[in-house]
Amino acid sequence: MSNTDPQAAALLRGAPQGSTSLRAVLSRHSVALSNILALVLLLVIGSILSPHFLSVPNIFNVLRGASMVGIVSIGMTFVILNRGIDLSVGSLTGLSSVLMAGMMPWGVAGWGVVPLVAAVALGVLNGLLITTCRLQPFIATLGMMIFARGLVYIYSDGSPIVASGVPAEVKALGSGYLGVVPVPVLVFLACAVIGHVVLRSTIFGREIYAVGANEEAARASGIRTKLNHIKVYAVSGLLAGISGIVLTARLGVGDPNAGQMYELDAIAACLIGGTTFDGGVGSVRGTVIGVLILAFLSNILNLLGISPYTQMLLKGLIIIVAVIVSEFRKR
Repeated sequence: MSNTDPQAAALLRGAPQGSTSLRAVLSRHSVALSNILALVLLLVIGSILSPHFLSVPNIFNVLRGASMVGIVSIGMTFVILNRGIDLSVGSLTGLSSVLMAGMMPWGVAGWGVVPLVAAVALGVLNGLLITTCRLQPFIATLGMMIFARGLVYIYSDGSPIVASGVPAEVKALGSGYLGVVPVPVLVFLACAVIGHVVLRSTIFGREIYAVGANEEAARASGIRTKLNHIKVYAVSGLLAGISGIVLTARLGVGDPNAGQMYELDAIAACLIGGTTFDGGVGSVRGTVIGVLILAFLSNILNLLGISPYTQMLLKGLIIIVAVIVSEFRKR
């Protein structure tokens, strides 16, 4: 263990790091606190712009719309914490969407199992390309993004696939409510809670942090780093698959264009939430806040009548600013 990076070893053990003084605590949670303040500020601005902004129907409508991207963003958090990136998540969401619609007559084994297996398999392939073929994550997942989208268009012939004979419980997965809360929001929250527990309370989660912080030190500690990378991309594929299933359950069709730009929204949510490209720093909680910030920001821009094209420009600026802030924090 003499070659082990102390930070990586502490992450692996789950040991607390640094001072427990108030100043140290505030320093460690500065990004979370600033993001919470930004979210509160957005809510205040939205309430000023429209008296209906903070109404329960509007809040849950915004959250339901953000749920699919939110689910994907949790998987992206795992990947970026592992010092990687996954540009294929949007295409995997689209593949899962059309497979679910096309496989609906086959029952749960068709609409539920096949899309998830396909998304996880391609996620594993991402991990194998990176660990075995030693491709850069950007290149491997960019190729998979194009490959998976090609599969989508081949399977759907470029046209939406209507999901025929959708059971009521499947429809409820995308458009149902539990009380006043939309079911997609509950699915997003469930994925977030499970993701948080996995990262913070399991050996697998600690290994993700350790590998992201210092892969060589993690390998010296006995961690099977290649297997860890593969598992992380499998998780990302699984969550992209879940997102596609929820999306099709909501729309009732498998859209071959579903999931486009999800990868950029997910990356933006992670960066805003404090997850850095350097690996080993970030959390699911931060990503959830990042998803909420982007969702309510889009809602406010819509209230102001700003075009979707300008909103894309603003999202790009947000990503650039988030990376710059991350670099300043690192220094």
